[in-house]
Amino acid sequence: MIDLRRPSPFIELAAVEAWDAWFRWRDRSGLRDFSIEDTWRRVAGALATVEPLGERDALRARCTDALEEWRLLPDERLLADAGTGRNGWHTGTLHAALNAAAFVSTDRTVAAVIDLAGMADCAALAVRVLDNAALLAGNPTPQVRVGILGIADALALLGLPYDSDAGRARAAAMARALAEGCLRGSVQLAATRGTNVQASHAYIARARSRGIPPGLLRMATRHGLRHLPLAAIVPQPRLALLANDVADAADPLRGGDHACAVAAADGLRSLRSPGYALNILRANDECRDGAPQTLADLPWTAQTAMRAALQPWLDEPIDYPLLGLHPPDAAPHHSAARSRHGSPKRS
Repeated sequence: MIDLRRPSPFIELAAVEAWDAWFRWRDRSGLRDFSIEDTWRRVAGALATVEPLGERDALRARCTDALEEWRLLPDERLLADAGTGRNGWHTGTLHAALNAAAFVSTDRTVAAVIDLAGMADCAALAVRVLDNAALLAGNPTPQVRVGILGIADALALLGLPYDSDAGRARAAAMARALAEGCLRGSVQLAATRGTNVQASHAYIARARSRGIPPGLLRMATRHGLRHLPLAAIVPQPRLALLANDVADAADPLRGGDHACAVAAADGLRSLRSPGYALNILRANDECRDGAPQTLADLPWTAQTAMRAALQPWLDEPIDYPLLGLHPPDAAPHHSAARSRHGSPKRS
């Protein structure tokens, strides 16, 4: 239930249903998360307990702010279980995603811009959050991955076509911010909590070729790394829907009023949504000169071209299935057809 006494952070009913079905804390006594703010405070508070006593409040506030602004979407198991007494994330790879759309300015009195420095800072925070989660679970050497979702929404808000050189260049800049922030977070943790991985000469050479700042590379050589690899774009459909229905991972906008299905304990909830970017643009009356590109407007090669633009900055291949129909020579990798935690196959 949304608290009607204050503005809701939700702009999509489908996102409310996703939160209620998948991430809202209930126990035998009934509801424990009365609002999404309760969920954010619960998760941030639990993750902050790992910090030294004098630093807990700062991390709690920083994490809460990132969650409230929809900039950081931590592992869906953390959203569901952190702070509840359950420990549902003690096995498997821990994931987090930056919501690129949330870094685009919404002040319509000036041209839209994206805060790439903020993305890098949030990526570093994501690494710390996942490391804290691993320590809470008693796992000192976890596998962690930080990715992006909402890329297509960010491009639409910036007025850049998904299938364009300018759109791909801006998306690559987002991926570069992700890579730099992840490395910074890993190095900072290695300096304070210990090194799990040494930065090899090959790794440093590759990072240098990416344009990673020399000062950060010197720190990596000196302190080593806490986690490697880090930057990886994988499908996170539940997190994308929770974030007011942004496009998942590197996908284009679905467009129109597309179908959203939320599998809940009491059955399947079916809704329709235009998605985050179209909601914002319509509210600001900015679709008069043509709506942004959506899946129906694009050749399938647009998705492969976008992935090629992002891939140089990532530590793992983007290999999940393309969204929508596939030509005979572009069959999806069915082994990657699920999200990291068992979400339904993508169509």
